[in-house]
Order: sequence, then structure tokens, then C-alpha cells
Amino acid sequence: MNKRLRVAVLMGGKSPEHHISLISGREVVKNLDRRKYEVIPLVISKDNAFPFGQLSIVNCQLFFIAMHGPYGEDGTMQGFLDLIGVPYTGSGVLASALGMDKISSRKLFTQDGLNVPKYLMVQRGDSINGILSKLKLPLFVKPRAQGSSVGVSKVKVKKDLKKALGNAFSYGDEVIVEEFLGGTEVTCAILGNKKPRALPLVEIVPKKEFFDLEAKYDPNLTAEIVPARISRALTKKAQNAALCAYKALDCRGFGRIDMIISKGRPYVLEVNTIPGLTPVSLFPKAAGAAGLTYQKLLDQIITLALEN
Repeated sequence: MNKRLRVAVLMGGKSPEHHISLISGREVVKNLDRRKYEVIPLVISKDNAFPFGQLSIVNCQLFFIAMHGPYGEDGTMQGFLDLIGVPYTGSGVLASALGMDKISSRKLFTQDGLNVPKYLMVQRGDSINGILSKLKLPLFVKPRAQGSSVGVSKVKVKKDLKKALGNAFSYGDEVIVEEFLGGTEVTCAILGNKKPRALPLVEIVPKKEFFDLEAKYDPNLTAEIVPARISRALTKKAQNAALCAYKALDCRGFGRIDMIISKGRPYVLEVNTIPGLTPVSLFPKAAGAAGLTYQKLLDQIITLALEN
């Protein structure tokens, strides 16, 4: 009988997405095949205390990172695991850091010929009139380095911009302000290392103003349609853009690229290097449309991690 792989599932951490990470992590723990894996759940507290007492790290053969947002998805945890020499799922330090940084990643996307919405990087003290002289309302205001739409606001009128900026600045000293693009919102899940493949596109139709944190995790607030209701040619164009964005950051393992299809062109919004793995998350939904059960999806993510 083959010896089972000892897998520690990391979840929680000091992030506004702590609770989402716990849901993802518990779902991973529940679905990992016990015939193949010895599973060790590891919950990192909100003050970032690593539970060293729960295991001897050197005896763990793989870390499955189910953390979202700062400290878990931004290269911090990846750097720590590189330091101790234990393999882990998903992208490495640099790709993780770039994926979390909306400004740096967009610069790379632009260099690779990808479309991105018109945007500005805004710092504390920048004038509202200065912003509006360069960008037209309506606008999205976002923290530079958060996920799951944390701190994001849609601004339709000038008087609401100050409050939106204040909200975004509560998560960091730099903010991205981008022009609203009308169109079809889609996301593309990707699996792979050197030769990644794009899974079927998921179309996102929020019933609220936009696909915010609440809408992402309440199935009653968003319709998620797979495959997306766009032409075959446009689907291919969007999948190619997603693959290009994935490669631009040198992602590996798995990831999800969010886009807007506007006037027949895909615009890349951001790359999620550790997409949600909750029961209502977009990545498992795309995998299911590609014929992958949740358990088989986890197997593939682990296989890809061990390739590295």
C-alpha cells in the first residue's frame, strides 16, 4: 500500500478575508481524498500566530494554502515556506505579490499588450478635482492590495468620491481609481504550470450595484452562468487574454482572472492567485463545467504543486 502524502491545509490569517479563508480551508479539508492524503488542518489566528505546536513542519510534505488576501496570498506565506523548503500549492513569491498589487500587475499587463480599464494611482492628499480632470464618472475606487472586493466602492457622483477614497485608504496608503466599463463581467479559471489551460468562462451577473464582497459569497445576490453567454470567438479571445495575464505574472498551479468584455474586447481587471474554494466560489464552478469534481480539482492542484 502506498504511503499517504502528508498535507497541511493553511487557512485564516491576518486579513479582512479571514472568515472566507476558513470556509475555503474547511472545504479543502473535507474533500481531500483520505486514501491519498493525511490531512492536517492549520488555522492561523487573526494576529498571524502560526500554530507551530500542531505539527513538526519538517515532517509535512506539502502545504495547501487556502489563505486569501494580505499575508497569505501576497507572497508572505510563500516566502516563509520557500525558506523552510516545503512545497506548497499555487504561485510563488513574486507572482503572488504581483497578483495582489493592482498597480504593478496592470503595468505588466499593458506591457504585454493586454487591455486594462483607464486608471490612476492615488495617494493621500491628492485632490478630487485632479482625479476628475483625468477620469470620468462613474468610477471604481479600490485599495491597491486587497482581494474579494474588500474596500471597493462604485462612485457615480463627485460628492461620494471623498468617502470612497477614505474607505479604500483605511486598507493602505495607495488607492487605484478606475473608470467604469460597461459590458459583460466574466472570470476565467486556469490550471497549470508551464502549459496552463483555461477552463470555461463564468459570467457574473450581480443583482447589486456591483460584484462586492457580500455578492461574492451570497448566491442569492449574484447569478453565475457557465459557460458565459458570449460568442465562441469572444470566449476564445477572453481565454487567451486570461492565459496571457497568468503568464505575465509567472503564475503557477492555479489562478483566476477577472475581466470585463466591453465592445467586443476583453479588459483584464486582476489576477487571483489563490481563488476562493468555498462551496459557492467561481473556481470550483468553472472546474465542474470542465468535468472536474471538487476532489479531482484538489488532486490536480496538488499534482501541479509537486511538479515544482
